[in-house]
Amino acid sequence: MQERRLQPGQKVQFRLGDVHMPALEEVLNRITEDMELQGSITLMSDSGDKQSAFAVVEVKGVLTPIIVPASAIKLLTEEITARESTPVAKAG
Repeated sequence: MQERRLQPGQKVQFRLGDVHMPALEEVLNRITEDMELQGSITLMSDSGDKQSAFAVVEVKGVLTPIIVPASAIKLLTEEITARESTPVAKAG
């Protein structure tokens, strides 16, 4: 079996529960409001006269649904489409 080599600059992902140091509580205390989450909308909610003003979103790893203003939501498919339409230089 070939050993997997991790190198600087590679993009990775991991679970918060796998963090070795610092302690998980310290990591959670240092998360900023700029952190982005991904999830699935389960329900749209009105606000007074404004229909579908809020989305109820389920996020993997979060035990309770999160309510987010609809205006703050970015569809992942839009980001994927934008990346796919950007020309990529091919070696050859």
